[in-house]
Amino acid sequence: MTILDKPPPEWKRPPIPCKVKLQVLLNQEGRSTINNEKLGRIEHTNFDHRPALEARKFDTAAWDTIPPANDPNFIEAITVNQHDRRSNGPGGTRRITTRGSDTGERARTRKIQRSHTEHQAAMEAKAKGRPRPKSAKPKRPIRGRSTFPKRKLA
Repeated sequence: MTILDKPPPEWKRPPIPCKVKLQVLLNQEGRSTINNEKLGRIEHTNFDHRPALEARKFDTAAWDTIPPANDPNFIEAITVNQHDRRSNGPGGTRRITTRGSDTGERARTRKIQRSHTEHQAAMEAKAKGRPRPKSAKPKRPIRGRSTFPKRKLA
């Protein structure tokens, strides 16, 4: 049994069965967990995993997340607008930032992991004595005051 930090790319989220959706609605007494707003029809209700599935650890033996993806205790029923705001960030159709949303946090995590991996590779290369890769920026001297033409005073 191996525990991974996040689900592998080949793992696909299983669909939420109707039995689990109904259990979530019963647990919440038909109200949203965000502002206690009464939920309408089930077609206009979204089910959100808390914590997000990508943020959960993954058990390779069970081939499921920890806690399991369809555990009703870790799924919240919320309105479509609340789910959109939680997943994509504040701002409606014009989003200035996705910071604090599930999408923004996933992107931020990927960016941090990528830069950490690059940093580890650079430190490993440095320890082994390999030369550094060439910089993308050209190294040029900055023009000083003495290289500018002098003004002639009349």
